[in-house]
Amino acid sequence: MSSSLRRRSVAPTSLVLVLSLGVSSFAYISGRYTHVKHSPTCATLKYGAHGPAVARIQSFVGTRPDGDFGPATAAAVRKWQRHHHLRTTGAIGPATWAALPQDVALDACSRPAHGTGTSMTCAYLHQGSTGPAVKVLQRRVRAAVDGAFGPLTRAAVARAQRAAKLPGHGIVGPATWAALGLSGTPACRAVPRHHLSAHAKAVRAVARQVVALAARLHDHRARTHNPIARAALHFARQQKGKPYVWGGVGPKGYDCSGLMMRAYAKAGVRIPRVANDQYDAGEPVLLSHVRAGDLVFHASDLTNPRTIYHVGMYVGHAKVLDAPYTGAFIGTRSLWTAGLLPVVVRPASQLNFPLRPGKSGDSVARLQRALNRHHARLTVDGAYGPMTRKAVNRWKKHHHLKPNGVVRRRTWVLLF
Repeated sequence: MSSSLRRRSVAPTSLVLVLSLGVSSFAYISGRYTHVKHSPTCATLKYGAHGPAVARIQSFVGTRPDGDFGPATAAAVRKWQRHHHLRTTGAIGPATWAALPQDVALDACSRPAHGTGTSMTCAYLHQGSTGPAVKVLQRRVRAAVDGAFGPLTRAAVARAQRAAKLPGHGIVGPATWAALGLSGTPACRAVPRHHLSAHAKAVRAVARQVVALAARLHDHRARTHNPIARAALHFARQQKGKPYVWGGVGPKGYDCSGLMMRAYAKAGVRIPRVANDQYDAGEPVLLSHVRAGDLVFHASDLTNPRTIYHVGMYVGHAKVLDAPYTGAFIGTRSLWTAGLLPVVVRPASQLNFPLRPGKSGDSVARLQRALNRHHARLTVDGAYGPMTRKAVNRWKKHHHLKPNGVVRRRTWVLLF
């Protein structure tokens, strides 16, 4: 959610209306938002819906989490509904929202969703309300998550409203959901009218760019001669067939970012644990210039990399190697363009080669740590001095390499 929304204040005259009219004052506030129907729970998701909320449901019901609610997703939902003695609608409606495990419902209802299969409803909540939308609200305002809107929840909501310069009456509608950063999610499919048009245009522009860039990749082999990228790719390929494990960092299973982190660690490059942070872990490169070993990212908002939810490793010919979702296995798949960002990241560019006496910095510090794993006992100070040179030459002699004190990419990979 943008900071401008968080800071929005209500005009003095409307503030008087809110305080005097109570619940009915939401008619004024919601007039500034896209028209939605009142709902006691999260918006229905069905065929034609798109976004991370759909992807979370897909992961749970065991179909590909591409964020597009199509026939396969509807069939998987119907199967789950039959198993739990629910009406087999193939849609995530009120009864299905209520039957979903709490963690699934919380995650899906608080993630963005859009498209023709997403009902234009907003959960209007007040003391006495119950259900999944209440749980989403409680988690965001840091109240006990029990699904029952009681006095403590009302007090927490009122505090959040006052912090956002809204009337603190404890009743939740579009303005409060916006202040909590949950507009455009199944909790409230309402976004400010002026924001909708500008943002939608920006997203469409990026999506068109991604499709155009990705179309060039099918005949583009994108080989890499960088031994660090090749080493990372080799490790990732060795993990094929292992299961996706939420939070997994190996060796028995991985999640998407855990696999990328371990693959590059094997090649001597440290990247962050979370996909969102991995986007900053190397040189940014336009998608049309992607090479094998580069990281590709998917985000719920194409204009905001902070909404990244998936990462994979490019292997060439418009294919990626990744750990996709719960119930699936690590493998190579076609690159899909839904949510794909137009920029990829090259972690191998982090290191500044060749390393030789006189150099300093993080690359030298990493070299020293690697040599210490081979019993060098160096002080890790990031400065390539005589002791570091001596340790490098000792290691190179042991591995039948020319002891010239210079560390290049191929030598670096052997160290790890």
